[in-house]
Amino acid sequence: MPRDGSATKEKILEVAKQLLLDHGYGGMSVDQVIESAGITKGAFFHHFKSKNALAQALLDRYIKVDDEMLHDLVGRAEKLSHDPLQQYLIFVGLLEEVLRGLNEPPPGCLIASYIYQMEMFTPDTQQSVIEGFNEWERILGEKLEAALQKYDTLLPVTAGQLYDNLLSLFEGGVIMGKVYRKTETLAEQVGQHKNYVELLFGQHEA
Repeated sequence: MPRDGSATKEKILEVAKQLLLDHGYGGMSVDQVIESAGITKGAFFHHFKSKNALAQALLDRYIKVDDEMLHDLVGRAEKLSHDPLQQYLIFVGLLEEVLRGLNEPPPGCLIASYIYQMEMFTPDTQQSVIEGFNEWERILGEKLEAALQKYDTLLPVTAGQLYDNLLSLFEGGVIMGKVYRKTETLAEQVGQHKNYVELLFGQHEA
């Protein structure tokens, strides 16, 4: 067992994440976190000086894990093709595969939960929320921009619009999967985005 308190800190983060996704930031209290984690108030404040500090730590951890998955999937796509359009389509296909492997619908998107109650956070945390998708937008936007430079599309579109379409379908799929308790909803919507991009670039095989 680690003796540096890392296990306790991780337990606090996991409990707080679930409470925040279930009840929102405003509906989550430090006392609830302490009770659910089975720790003392002193143990909580040893790791987090305030509720907002906990929220910032949760956000930082979420973005780190999200970005690690992005880089892993993009790296795999880049090994399979040198073409920017194919790299993007392979990435989306790999993302769909990951989502189809989920045993239950995602409980929600942490960043979206924060956006719903932005006024409750400090300016620093608000800025972190806004920057939450930056790495995804930068990397995927570059792939899409390069694809648009190389290929014609059946309809006028920008790289930003295509990225926004993926993000909108992803966030909407999280919500719908949670509402209807369907594990496949999110993967299906990501797959529909892939179909749309293929059709748009004339790459879809009948």
